[in-house]
Amino acid sequence: MCSSAALRQVESSLRFSGLRIFVWAALVLASCGAASAQTAEPSGDTLHKLNQSVDALIKKVSPSVVQILVTGYGPLEESERTTASVIIGRQRAIGSGFVIDPSGYIVTNAHVVNGAQRVRVVLPLTSAEDSLDAALSTRSNIVAARVVGVARDIDLAVLKIDGVKLPALPLASYRQLRQGELVFAFGSPEGLRNTVTMGVVSAVARQTDLDSPMVYVQTDAPINPGNSGGPLVNVNGEVVGVSTFILSQSGGNEGLGFAIPSGVVNLAYHQLRQFGHLHKTEIGIGVQTITPSLATALKLPRAYGVIISDVKSNTPAIAEGLQIGDILLSVDGRAAENLPFVGLEFLSREAGDKVHLEILRGKQRLGFDVKVMEPPHDMDQIAALADPEK
Repeated sequence: MCSSAALRQVESSLRFSGLRIFVWAALVLASCGAASAQTAEPSGDTLHKLNQSVDALIKKVSPSVVQILVTGYGPLEESERTTASVIIGRQRAIGSGFVIDPSGYIVTNAHVVNGAQRVRVVLPLTSAEDSLDAALSTRSNIVAARVVGVARDIDLAVLKIDGVKLPALPLASYRQLRQGELVFAFGSPEGLRNTVTMGVVSAVARQTDLDSPMVYVQTDAPINPGNSGGPLVNVNGEVVGVSTFILSQSGGNEGLGFAIPSGVVNLAYHQLRQFGHLHKTEIGIGVQTITPSLATALKLPRAYGVIISDVKSNTPAIAEGLQIGDILLSVDGRAAENLPFVGLEFLSREAGDKVHLEILRGKQRLGFDVKVMEPPHDMDQIAALADPEK
């Protein structure tokens, strides 16, 4: 800012007349402005550095993000003039995805390719042109894709494109994700290709259903229909989650977006690529969340945690003596206080492994070493009946 002495000099100069006085006063004021600008320079530098960092991140991530075009058949509208309850017709859907392996494997949501008869992928433009020219370009490179694997219960799918090499995005460590981290959502909301929005991690592990083992990364980065399957990345350009749904009363973004965590994506991707479906391991028990009302009704010794609600016949669990009503205290020494933890522990085990469980039965603490099994999958049984030569 200008000093009071400098301002007094400007005021005194007004007693003189002519162009000389005007020029001298302008120079004094300009010098004050320069000093003020110099004082504000550090703040400007910080904003420029932030701008440059975001620009570098977008250039790093965008070449790995694709748009997915799906054509299939499904219900169009209800009919009152015919005996059929719905009219089946051709449907089109648009979603997003990202390259997880440079050989052409792409991750997206299962609901994006649901009922697909034809799947195509719009590849990102690899242009060195000015960003404005690239944004207005009508050029596009569309290639056919095939569905390699689908897991509808966790809403993930893997696609494969051939003859194209694209950079892959790395998956972030889910355990290192923290609330408040800056994240960026990439995708094609409402079909608008190459869109990026910014926000923070609102919650690192959000359950939408207490009796579901799934958790989600919650973010306020704007996500809209069409973003489904797109990557949610951190400042390092690593995928922390796959955008999957929003909670909204209007149908548009209201700051409540949810993404499938990178830890789940990592486990599912390898199995979907290898088998086409998930090979879930288990010990033969059903579990549910203990709520205060459930604890009161069953007169349980604690009002939180996980309780065994079912024990299947002909499984390791019943062979080892686990019972309905047992409260699960720990899995291999780690506290089992919620369903997502228990579900992820069993999903990450190999068939044949043994897992140590501590349970509370009445007032007794008991320990069990239970063998992990892999139940037969329907698709595996059908594949076993197929003649490889045909």
